[in-house]
Amino acid sequence: MNKMIRQLNRDILEALSARQYGGPAGRRTLQEMMKSPAWTDGLSGLFPIRERLSCARVLELCEPILDQICPRPPEQGWGPFAYQYVCHLMFPDNGFAPEADLCGSGAEFYLTVLQLLLDCERSALPFDPMLDFQFLTEEEYEACDKAREYRRFLAAWRGEFLYELMRLGMEFTPFKTLNHIAGVHYIAMTAARCLAAAGAEVDLALISGAAAAHDVGKFGCRPGERVPYLHYYYTDQWLLDRKMEDISHIASNHSTWDLELESLSVESLLLIYADFRSKSERDREGREVVVLYPLDQSFQVILSKLDNVDRKKRRRYEFVYGKLHDFEDYMRRLGVDVDLTGRRQEPIPPKDPALMGQEETLNGLILLSVEHNLQLMHMLSNEQRFGNIIEAARSTKSWQQLRAYLNVFEEYFTYLSVRQKTQALSFLYELLMHREGDIRRQAGALIGQIVARFHLVYRKEVPADAQNDPAEEVPFTLWGQYLDMIIFPDHKTTPQQRSHISYTLKLVVESMLNHARSGDIPRFLDALLRYYNDPENTDDDTAFTLLDAARYLPPKHYGETTREKLVDFAAHFAVSEDPRLVTAALQFLRETVRNIPRSHPQMARIADLAQAVPSGQLTTVFLKCRILRRAGRDVSDLENTLYHTDITSEVFLDNLKIATPWVVKVAGVELLRDQVEHGMQAHILHIATHFSNLVKVSERVVVRHTAGSALVHTLSLLRREQRNEVVVELGKGLEMGQYEISKYIPQYLGEAALYLHPSELDEQVLWLKTLLGSPNDSAVAGALNTIAVLLQHYPAYRERFSEKPEVYEQRRRELLGLLLQGLAHYRETVRQEALLVTGKLLFESPLLNMEEKARLFSLSYRKLLFLTQESTSRQDGLTFFYRAAALAHINRFIALRRLDHGPFTFEKPRKVAFFPGTFDPFTLSHKGIVHAIRDLGFEVYLAVDEFSWSKKAQPHLIRRQIVNLSIAGDFHVHLFPDDIPVNIANPADLRRLVNLFPDREVYIVAGSDVVANASSYKAQPRSYSIHQMNHVIFRRAGEAEPPAPLPITGQVIQLQLPPHLEDISSTRIRENVDLNRDISNFIDPVIQDFIYQNGLYLRDSQDKPMLGAGDLEFQWVGQPDPMLLDRIAAGQPDREAIRAAISDQGDRVLLLRRAGRGDILGYIAYRSLTTSQLFTALGDTELANRIRLRAAGKTLLITALAADSNQRFKDYHQLLLCELLARSLEEGCVYGVFCPHSGQLDSQLEDVLLRTGFLARETDRPIWETDMRAPATLIQNLETTIQEPLAQNPRVLAAIRRSHQSLQRALTGLYPGSLLLTLSADIIHQRLLEKITAYNNVPAVPTVPRVLGENMCVPYGKLLRGKTVPNTVTKTIHTDKVFSPDLSESVMEPFPFYAPIPSQIRTIKSFDRPVILVDDLMHPGFRFKTLDPILRREGVPIRMVLVGVLSGYGKDLMDAWERPVDSVYYVPTLRQWFIEATLYPFIGGNTVRRPGSPVPGLLPGINHILPYAKPPYQNECGREAVFRMSKACLEGGLDVIRTLEQEYRILYGRNLTLARLPEAVILPLCPDKGTCLHYDPTLSASVYLENDLEVLLRQNQ
Repeated sequence: MNKMIRQLNRDILEALSARQYGGPAGRRTLQEMMKSPAWTDGLSGLFPIRERLSCARVLELCEPILDQICPRPPEQGWGPFAYQYVCHLMFPDNGFAPEADLCGSGAEFYLTVLQLLLDCERSALPFDPMLDFQFLTEEEYEACDKAREYRRFLAAWRGEFLYELMRLGMEFTPFKTLNHIAGVHYIAMTAARCLAAAGAEVDLALISGAAAAHDVGKFGCRPGERVPYLHYYYTDQWLLDRKMEDISHIASNHSTWDLELESLSVESLLLIYADFRSKSERDREGREVVVLYPLDQSFQVILSKLDNVDRKKRRRYEFVYGKLHDFEDYMRRLGVDVDLTGRRQEPIPPKDPALMGQEETLNGLILLSVEHNLQLMHMLSNEQRFGNIIEAARSTKSWQQLRAYLNVFEEYFTYLSVRQKTQALSFLYELLMHREGDIRRQAGALIGQIVARFHLVYRKEVPADAQNDPAEEVPFTLWGQYLDMIIFPDHKTTPQQRSHISYTLKLVVESMLNHARSGDIPRFLDALLRYYNDPENTDDDTAFTLLDAARYLPPKHYGETTREKLVDFAAHFAVSEDPRLVTAALQFLRETVRNIPRSHPQMARIADLAQAVPSGQLTTVFLKCRILRRAGRDVSDLENTLYHTDITSEVFLDNLKIATPWVVKVAGVELLRDQVEHGMQAHILHIATHFSNLVKVSERVVVRHTAGSALVHTLSLLRREQRNEVVVELGKGLEMGQYEISKYIPQYLGEAALYLHPSELDEQVLWLKTLLGSPNDSAVAGALNTIAVLLQHYPAYRERFSEKPEVYEQRRRELLGLLLQGLAHYRETVRQEALLVTGKLLFESPLLNMEEKARLFSLSYRKLLFLTQESTSRQDGLTFFYRAAALAHINRFIALRRLDHGPFTFEKPRKVAFFPGTFDPFTLSHKGIVHAIRDLGFEVYLAVDEFSWSKKAQPHLIRRQIVNLSIAGDFHVHLFPDDIPVNIANPADLRRLVNLFPDREVYIVAGSDVVANASSYKAQPRSYSIHQMNHVIFRRAGEAEPPAPLPITGQVIQLQLPPHLEDISSTRIRENVDLNRDISNFIDPVIQDFIYQNGLYLRDSQDKPMLGAGDLEFQWVGQPDPMLLDRIAAGQPDREAIRAAISDQGDRVLLLRRAGRGDILGYIAYRSLTTSQLFTALGDTELANRIRLRAAGKTLLITALAADSNQRFKDYHQLLLCELLARSLEEGCVYGVFCPHSGQLDSQLEDVLLRTGFLARETDRPIWETDMRAPATLIQNLETTIQEPLAQNPRVLAAIRRSHQSLQRALTGLYPGSLLLTLSADIIHQRLLEKITAYNNVPAVPTVPRVLGENMCVPYGKLLRGKTVPNTVTKTIHTDKVFSPDLSESVMEPFPFYAPIPSQIRTIKSFDRPVILVDDLMHPGFRFKTLDPILRREGVPIRMVLVGVLSGYGKDLMDAWERPVDSVYYVPTLRQWFIEATLYPFIGGNTVRRPGSPVPGLLPGINHILPYAKPPYQNECGREAVFRMSKACLEGGLDVIRTLEQEYRILYGRNLTLARLPEAVILPLCPDKGTCLHYDPTLSASVYLENDLEVLLRQNQ
């Protein structure tokens, strides 16, 4: 104990020294005081600490020393004084602790002792969330963005005794501030740590500092000040004074009302959430007690405390509570411990939207919005990341992309920091010069909005005596600065740029007026009105800018003096010779007279001004007439000019002239509209057509909008056929797909179309549907915008035309469905446009009332969730911005709708129709069936299944995407989840299907032919078998009804396919695709575009090729008889010698025969020798010794090799040699010697030996040797990668053989003298077939009728991919080795466009059969290591793992994993392996992870050869050898590709371009060139290979 006391005394003295303690008692004096028995005994009495220390008790301990330090104690006592003294340290200007100069040193001593004793208490007692703080460790906070501020916070927390202050407050004040702050910190950090663990982006340092500091401002409030309102201000001041701006941004804005801001960061939400749950109560004695309530209970506590809660106030609370509730739900989903149990919860497993209930779907949309909002706010809240976004926006060339960034700023700017807002304003000003008018308008409006709402919407109260906050002046300073920059653009800008900038003044001002606080508007306007003071010294361009802006100033914001000033300004320029100024002045004066009575003093003056303006132009006459008529003056002469002469052609001409100022053109449009309103019927169609042309071609946006508005207004006056003519003509501009023409059409085309007769409107809808299938993005975007405008204005259509309610409703559904198709689109830009349109033009639309939006939402809510989730896996960064904004609009609508109108009303759940099928592709025939079933009252679920294993289908995700594209707009039709396979032959799957839809009837949809012929219907009924299921059975016209009785005990509904859908089939679609014909009569237009754009179904057959038995077989002969020797030696020059030598020396023989016929194609004679047998075999002691030393083990001696050389495409010598070498490796041979009995070697045999790695080491005899200890293996499979019929083409096969032999020669150079074992893929396939059928107890040839074995074959690599095994269920797990772009890592993933690997394995499981897994190689076990845990988890029974080549290492791995393994070849010591096809560019390789394909149908790939990548063995083999190997690969690949191109041209009469390469090569790849270089799909692959070969040769010079 004494040692501890001494240490504690030292710590106290050290702490005081560190604080530069300046009391009257120095260190030595204090040291002596602390040796007194009273001190040491009192200190000892506090230990061991078993309960919370009392500040009063520590004060008793310190009082003797305090009396010596300060003989005159503070008046209110040391305890209250210490409390006030810390307040004084924090807020020195607030008048706390007036005795600080006299007693401060005593307080510092006491507080230091208290601080160290509370440290001891913290170490001794368990953590109490209401009293303690678990701050971040240094290791934790150093990883955070705000680490520097957090370090300052921790220093201030300890240095200014904040915790001690709160402990003192617990005893010397009636408030429990510590309990509240500690509770808030505990809740916030518990949630934040869980969020971080779940992968959410949260700055732990920022939230910890903000939570601990959020109420420190309460200690700065002086007596009489309203603490609940002012503590935010003092918190802000305390943090800012200590340079903690970011922590202050969160901590000082934690009011519940801050939730009314649309978008908050996760740290802000966490703090507000925690503060909302920590509430003060009064116990029975009236003392304050802090309770950590659950969220819903806390809400009720708040409501119970409020007085006079009217509907408006309650609504505000319900709104913010709803946002917190959504945030809590989001945290629960991630497994956050919101119930404060002390441990992280299990995350809620994700559920497919198709299987969600109504409320689940609604919540799913809300939580998706919350997630996107938090991610985006995280990006924006970081200075560097925000800067990156600004730079990305600044550098983009696309207006669509720029618009996305502007939408982000518009949606999320409110919560940006001052620095970020200033950054954004600077960027927006640059955009005022952009070439696109829409971008300029949006940027101008945003400038006004940001300046007006520069500070947070919820403004905090400030003390009465507070000095003006300089921050409050920032928006007014910025306003003045940007007004000056807009009105007087920099002289370095061009005249056109100055015109663009100054035009936006009215937009900036209008936006400011719409968003500014009413109290700020006078100051903002005063700054603007100063520019109107001196018209005489204002140049023409500036005057025009000011006049144009003045017209848009609402009179309610200024008085008579200002009106007089503006009229004076206009009067000065009304008599100018510049038509721009005259028109702008008259437009302003006309706007002014509209807003004042005729008796107003200014009226007469304005009339006089107008009267004095010369009537040189028709537009001037028109404006003068309007002003003077309003003033009550005589306008008969003007009206005569306007209405009694033909002026339209003159106005037409002026409006189409480039030189006519835009303001005059706007007046011209108004003049023509006025002509129509005055009944000038003669030219009404021409005027409407003129308006239509202006909408399409006018250079100025304002002219287009004025003309569009006039067109819509005019349409109601046209005859029916005229309306249709104008609308069709306007639509042609959209169809052209030229952005410059089509951009502004949708807004007016949509409105105009609603003046058409119903039959003509339906034609327009059909036309829009066709346009959605256009390959032109601008045309599709125009169609989507037009559809949205139609939906916005559609309620008005009911009043214009009488039609049945169901027809009206069906059309609305069709329009909404077309819009949803855009969300499912395969092109990113179209999806982005659809997201923008859905969010902004529908659910944020001011034109649609809440009920109309609710109708649209109740129809589409499930589709919205599914389609936004479905596309998150294939989005770029920009799409994320679009999606976040759209979801924010939808979420805002949901919140307001539920707040004001209660829960949504959704249609009752329907019966379920489960429709499985391959859907390759999904046709209009399928769609007709779906619609027929849906119209019977079903919810239809389409399952893109994988159980038709014998058919060759497009990849699963391609087919799924086609189905999704087709049904995206069909309500009550859904895609069934991928990860729940349902095999109708598996009762367990059917039971699971039924359980997915409790309390709903489930029907299976099947064709009548399936019911009649499928084996599952012929099997014996079992519990939950297909026989017991309800059915919807459809049949084609002319097909007989299924025979009665049906093998079905459930309910049955029978349907017949309509005749017009009869002839649609997948076969006809494939035939038409091959001929490049229109297939829109078979499938939806957008799917036709998808198929052609991605090169699908070209030269495509429907059946998978079946693995054949092969035409070759090997025979091992241990003791060849004389007749066999005669046969094999026949025809050789030294026949007798060879025959005798084989017989006498006991050679064994391997024969190669023609399968079935027995013809001998070749043979090889050999023996296996131990080291002691070498002399006997070779007959030369020196030679035997040399070989013995080189071999150092069992040796294979080859004595003869002969084979048929007439076969051009088969190398029988190589097949025999490598088959023998492979067997010898299994038997332990480590060295190979070729010593022919004949003593001679021809050139062909020499080449075979060279290509296998043999070297002639002896100079005097034809003896060739190879080291077999660590061979390299080459799997010869190039011919398996070529499509039929080119795979059988003689010239193609000849090129493949040339390339193969060249590659072999190069590979032997990598490891000179070592064996290169070449294994034929054909032989491996043949042997695998034998082994698979043997394991499965079935014949190796197809049987009729087919009888399937018990086991199923499951290839999971590149071997047997896309093939079937006779009499065996064969289903591939499609996997791919995918490299990162820098090739630093690789992972096993599903092959592109296939389902996730777990989903594929679940499908295998659903076949309910033991599995024979098949792969080409088992050496590193890369694939199997990924698959095995999933196979075990899913409970897939593995009968055998069968591989082409098994290494010793691979066998060890399989033993360790306790999996049975068998192989065609066993290579105990494998040094290196090569798969031939992966070495040839464009033919094979490994995939590289990139966001998209370089050419449709071709994946980005990497070949591990130069110049694409450094092979992993280069350091071992040397660069020269690798260069020769790479050169051989490129030259060989070029030879094969050129031959393919020549033969393809002969075969099909067209060039084999990159776009058509999949017609010649199975699964081709494009060598990855990064994201900046692009392939031209119209060029041939050989062009690129020639270039790559040049690059390689250049590198080696």
